[in-house]
Amino acid sequence: MRLFGRIIRVTVEGDGGSATFIGDQSPEPGLSISGTCTQTIGSKPNAGTVTIKNLSQARRNMLGNEYDKVTVEFGWKGMAPWVLFSGDIRDVSHTKTSPEIETAIEVGDGDKAVGKGKASKTFPAGTKPKEIVEYLRKQMPGIAKGEIKGLDDLPATKRPTTVYGYAYRELDTIGRQHGFYWSLQNGKMQAVKADEHLGGNVLISAETGLLGVPTVTDKGVKVTTLIIPGLTPGRVIDVRSEFTDTSLAAKKDKRPTDQGGGLFRIASVAYTIASRDDECTAEIEANRIQGDKVKK
Repeated sequence: MRLFGRIIRVTVEGDGGSATFIGDQSPEPGLSISGTCTQTIGSKPNAGTVTIKNLSQARRNMLGNEYDKVTVEFGWKGMAPWVLFSGDIRDVSHTKTSPEIETAIEVGDGDKAVGKGKASKTFPAGTKPKEIVEYLRKQMPGIAKGEIKGLDDLPATKRPTTVYGYAYRELDTIGRQHGFYWSLQNGKMQAVKADEHLGGNVLISAETGLLGVPTVTDKGVKVTTLIIPGLTPGRVIDVRSEFTDTSLAAKKDKRPTDQGGGLFRIASVAYTIASRDDECTAEIEANRIQGDKVKK
């Protein structure tokens, strides 16, 4: 699979309607767009920054006012672009370096929903934790239901449970008590037990965009790849590489075909994008999967 001719689309929207800015490489270069974003499996809000050069003054003035949401899509020539990250505008700044003006937009995933989401309810003994989690999600306006894995198996509460205050704080408490991660991923709430995963099996190899050599860690791997679809925290990557993995646990889990790689659950992914010159990469940290369970 050859990845070339990146396309970046930035859509801003709000009370002022919407506008889309496009940066690509051919047949003629569009706007110069660059950015970074980090997404994690934990509840700390995902955040990113997208920088666009030489927007009109009218558009610049609308950012953060009439426009308060951002969606960044990414793709390669011959592939339909997909949503890389989205969220609320946190801040906008403009820097003039003659003759260009750079506009930097800071983005937070679900910031407004988290700030407004408050809970006040008592659940009777015998309530499933998943029911409480779903109630708390609904208190955060505009947050859709994402993938939920492993919460059905959690035992019912033995005594009444009261949730009060900010919904995200109550979710943190329940997550610690019952051993699961929750997070917001592009406006959707997902949750997964600490030792489970959300599937996916995204192949990462030299043929699909692997850059350099993966680094083995105590719990898994760090790997850098060209950006490909499906690199969401909680999902599985199948790393195929010649790197040497000397851990006993990894040796037990190896297959003849992975050449030192294996299956891992993404814990975090840091994207770097640019419509011109620089490579568009994803730096991934992931935990090894053994026997379909995530290594702790």
